[in-house]
Amino acid sequence: MALVCFASQKGSPGATMSALAVAAAWPNLAGRRKLLVEADPDGGVLAVRYRLGREPGLLSLVGAGRGGMSRDGLWNHTQRLPGGLPVVVAPDRPEQTTAALTASGSALGEWLQSLDDVDVIADVGRLGVSSPAIPFATSADLLLMVARPTAAQIQPGAERLATLARSTKHVGWCLIGTKPYSAEEIEEVHGIRVVGTLADDPKGATALEAGTSQHRRVRSPLVRSAASLAGAMADWLHPGAEHLDHPDSSEPDADADEPDDTSSGATESEEAAEGIAPETPLASEAS
Repeated sequence: MALVCFASQKGSPGATMSALAVAAAWPNLAGRRKLLVEADPDGGVLAVRYRLGREPGLLSLVGAGRGGMSRDGLWNHTQRLPGGLPVVVAPDRPEQTTAALTASGSALGEWLQSLDDVDVIADVGRLGVSSPAIPFATSADLLLMVARPTAAQIQPGAERLATLARSTKHVGWCLIGTKPYSAEEIEEVHGIRVVGTLADDPKGATALEAGTSQHRRVRSPLVRSAASLAGAMADWLHPGAEHLDHPDSSEPDADADEPDDTSSGATESEEAAEGIAPETPLASEAS
């Protein structure tokens, strides 16, 4: 059972990109599958970005759920990003996504969290006090607030995390970059764990969004740091689980058939190991 949600509070720190990068880098574990879910009330972006259909997706999944959720039927509501990562896309019209989450967000979150062989990584957008994604997000095993380490983003994010921690199993930070404030400073001031840091890598983010070929992306700081964070969370959620080929090739890839560049002699696991490791142990249980 695993549901990990990526949220934001102030500005646009990159919750969608963080969820996408971590889901793409999530390790293949024996007997488990992974799934990316768009649950942002402001509407989805992946269907438009990657030229997918607007359905199947969140609306069809919620509609099917009215007759009872089916674990096997879940995959009928997914599409695949160019590199193979399965995704439940949200409609790009905010009113449709908001209506779906208002009606079924709590039940959907609880059901996804209960699946014993699926790791779900979800983008829940901005979690303001009135967000209809809150019941979905608080069903998570781990809720991460994505923020740049600036006072303008950390202060409001910390206030929201303190509130959300009362109804969520575990909460923590996913920082974008390391300046001006360090993870240690943020933890000391706010008492909330930094689960991990993703590289502040605009070129890598653009490449991931554009679906450039994997042999160029694998060296990007963003991809390496996402692989490090994904591996740490997977090991925490499933201690002792057997890792298969890691990381897999499910990052969005417009050139999926292009041969990998192996001239460096490094394996993809070695490339991923160069990423930024979580600065502290994973998030403590909410009190």
